[in-house]
Amino acid sequence: MRGPEATHERDDRDEREPSPYLRRARRVEVRRGAARWRKVALFGSLIALASGGVLATTVYAINTYLSGSPRFALWEGLTISGADHVSRDQVARFFALDVGHSVFDTPLEQRRRQLSGLPWVQAAYVARAWPNRVRVVVSERRPVAFARTRPGPLWLIDRQGALLPMPRRGKFPLPVLTGVTESQTPAERARRVAVMLGVLQDLDREKPPRSGEVSEIDLSDPADAAVTVSVTGSAVLVHLGDAHFLARYKLFLENVEAWREQYGAVRSVDMRFDKQVVVKR
Repeated sequence: MRGPEATHERDDRDEREPSPYLRRARRVEVRRGAARWRKVALFGSLIALASGGVLATTVYAINTYLSGSPRFALWEGLTISGADHVSRDQVARFFALDVGHSVFDTPLEQRRRQLSGLPWVQAAYVARAWPNRVRVVVSERRPVAFARTRPGPLWLIDRQGALLPMPRRGKFPLPVLTGVTESQTPAERARRVAVMLGVLQDLDREKPPRSGEVSEIDLSDPADAAVTVSVTGSAVLVHLGDAHFLARYKLFLENVEAWREQYGAVRSVDMRFDKQVVVKR
C-alpha cells in the first residue's frame, strides 16, 4: 500500500494533465467577406442571364417584325441615280428576287457586287431607304477612245482597259485605238491606253493643239505609236515611236508636201529614226 506521498503525486499529475473532455474547442474563423462576394457574383450572373434572354427575345421580335410586316415590302421602291449608259432594266433584274419581300432582308453587299460586274459600272452604292425603298447610286466608267478589236466589234475603252459595249445613245468625239483585243488582260489594254493618252497629251503641249488631227492610233506594238492623220484629204500613217511625239509629228508636217512632190502618193512615214525617214507610197 502506497502512502500519502503517492496520493499527492497523483493529484499533481492530474492538475498538470487536465482531462480532454473538459477542454473548450477553439472557435473556427469564418471569412464572411468571401461568401458575400460569391453571393453577389451569383446574383449578377442571374441578372445577366435574365437580361440576355430578354434582349434575345426583343431582337428576335424586332427582326420578325421587320421581315414580316407588309410596310417594309419592296415593290416599286427602287431609286437609281448616276446611270446614263446602264439601263434601269439592267439594274432592276438583280433585285427581282427581293420584290415583295422586306427591304430588311435585301442582301445589300451581294447586290453591290452584282452591279459592279456590269461593264459600264465602275463602282456601285446600295442602301436601304426606310420604310420600303432601296437606293442605288452608280458611278459609270468614262471612255477615252473607241477600241477596234480585229476580228471583233467596235468598243469603247476607259483608262483601266475595260472594254465597254456601245451604248444606244451618246456621242463620243474620241480617237480610235487599235492593237487591243478581247483576249488581252485589262492590264495589257491599259498599258496601250496609257501610251495613247501620252501621245495625245504631248501633241497638245503647244498651240495650236494637234491631237484633234489624229483619227486613229495603232498600238499593236506598244513601243511604236502609229497615228493616222488626214493631210489635204489623204490619210497618212505616221510612226512616232515611243518618245518625242510632238517633235516628230511637226517634222512630218513640215516635210509631207515635199515628199508628195518627190514620191507622189504618201501612205506611211516612219519617223522613229533620228537621222533617217522612211517614206512608203
